[in-house]
This record gives sequence, C-alpha cells and structure tokens, in this order.
Amino acid sequence: MMNRLYALCIVLCILLAVPFVAFAFEVDYVSGDVQYSHLKDEWKDLKVGTELVTGDIIETGMNSEAILLDRGSEIYISENASFTISEKYEEGKKRSAFMLFLGKMKFKLAKSAESEPDIQTQTVNLTIRGTEFEVGSGYDGSTIVVLEQGSVAVQGESSELVLEEGEGTEVQFGEEPSEKFNVLTEVVDWDTWLQSSQEAVRGNETALLGRIQDRFESISQEIGNNELIREEALMEKERLNAQRNELIEAGKNEEASEYAKKAVSENKKAFHSLVNIRFLALSSLGLFDMAERIYTDIEDPTEEQLKLFTGIRTTYGGIKQKYVLEGDRERLEEKADMTKGCLNLF
Repeated sequence: MMNRLYALCIVLCILLAVPFVAFAFEVDYVSGDVQYSHLKDEWKDLKVGTELVTGDIIETGMNSEAILLDRGSEIYISENASFTISEKYEEGKKRSAFMLFLGKMKFKLAKSAESEPDIQTQTVNLTIRGTEFEVGSGYDGSTIVVLEQGSVAVQGESSELVLEEGEGTEVQFGEEPSEKFNVLTEVVDWDTWLQSSQEAVRGNETALLGRIQDRFESISQEIGNNELIREEALMEKERLNAQRNELIEAGKNEEASEYAKKAVSENKKAFHSLVNIRFLALSSLGLFDMAERIYTDIEDPTEEQLKLFTGIRTTYGGIKQKYVLEGDRERLEEKADMTKGCLNLF
C-alpha cells in the first residue's frame, strides 16, 4: 500500500511542476466590421474585452481595424486582413504565433516581454528580435516586412535575411528572402502594394496553384515527422512507467522516482509534438483559402488547374478533419484529466 502511495506522490509532484498555460490575447479596440471564429465554425462580431486563443481566426472588413493586447505588447490589424492565432514549441519552450494569411498587421512589442511571438505568412517565418515592425501578406502569397525598431530574422525554407532598423524586404511566394530596401527612400504604399499583389495573380494561376500544392506536401511531411516523434515518445513513456512500477514493487522507491521523471519528460515531448502538429494544421487554413480564391476567380479552368486544385482540396480535407477538427484543443481538454492546471492528455 505504501509503495502505491509513493508512486502516486511521484507522479502528482512532477505533474504539478509542469503547469499548462494557454496563450490568450485581449481585444482592446474594434472599429467597423471585424469578425472572429474558432476554426471557421461560427462567425461572430469581435468585441472589446474578448479573449482570443489558439485556433481563433480574425477577419477585418473594409475600413475596419482592431487592436490586440498581449502582456504589454500591441498588435494592430488593418482593414481586409485575415489571420489566426496559434502556438508551437521550439527547443521545449512554448511560443505564441500569428499566421497572417492576407492583409497587414503592425506589432509594437513590449521590451519586457518574456517571449516574442513568431509571425508566419504564406512565404516566410519571422523571428522577432525587435520591438516595432509591419508585415503584409498579399493575394499572390507574397510578403513584405518593414522594420522600424530592433531587428527581425526573415526565414524562408532554406535561407534567412536579417533586417535591421529602417530596413525592409519583399519576398515572392515560393521564393527565398534575399534583398533589402531602405524604408526612408522606398516608402511603402500598403493599399497599392496589396492591389498589385492581386493583379499579380492573373496569368500566374497555374504556377501559384503548383506552389501551393508543394507547400501542402511539405506540411503533410512535417506533420508525419511530428507524428513519429510523438509515437516514439509515448512508447518510451510506457516502457519507463513499466520499469518504474517494477522498482516500486521491489521497494526501490528512489530509483522509481528517476524513472517517473523520465516518463514525464517523454510525455511532455509527445505533447509538444501534438501542439506542433496543430500549428502546422492551422497554417493550412489560410493556404487553402488562397488556393480556393485563385481557382474560383478563373473563368475557364484548364484540366491542369482543375487537377492541381482537386489535389490541394483533398490534402487539405484530410488535414482539416484529422488535425484541426478532431484535434481541437477544446475537445482535448474536455477529455483530459485536469489536476491544478496540469493536463494528462496521453
């Protein structure tokens, strides 16, 4: 009996040392037509005081805008924008993330912020080392970044470009960041830039759909890699728990405690992989919107265009069903055992 109580204490103490904290962003200001939805389920008017969490999608209409607050940081969302809130783990540390699918956002990050969010567009990821910058995502998937203060690392698939104060860059969809411009000599007219990105789609629909398909294949592969990490971690956790139980039965409680800690570490690894799978799945929402927008605007699609879009829709459908809808955080929490903020999801 004492051995069993000891085992229970081991697990509870370790779990209580690993609190579960979800990022939440408070709506500070809303003007005009601003809607939000959790995973595109039911669209509602965004109101001041609303707390937004992972999986929430926000869209602003014409002449509309909103401001979000996050621990002293301010995020400005301009008109005709679409983005979602997400999160991911990097080297064991959770980071909030914004996925800008279309439009412009401006960030004023608090210098005291414990961790700065990652920003993802259809083309690049932004690792923030600065405090104030603007980023835009176009209809053709292109991205433009303008830095006012600090520094930002603009990361493509295989290369990185670091912007310093007063610099900017524009990256086309499917290409790598390479060139900078001076924001003092090349002032960005955001309305003109967004309109030109819409015009750039015409005549390039097939190439853009092909690049979107490539991106979906990459997302699927990354999800598969994380699934493998999660599966191996869960198997290792079960093995360690079995060894822990054997040691407890043998009265070797100190050794059992070490195996319990290792098992919890594997459990955390599995959970981190699950969150990263969700991050990848959420990125597919805006990518499919882009593909659908391009395809539906084609008056007379060719056979190749139809084939590309059909493949994209099939891949997206599988990701959405398995990892967005069935993997919804709220459903996971409902099924989970909660102990003072700790989730036992596995």
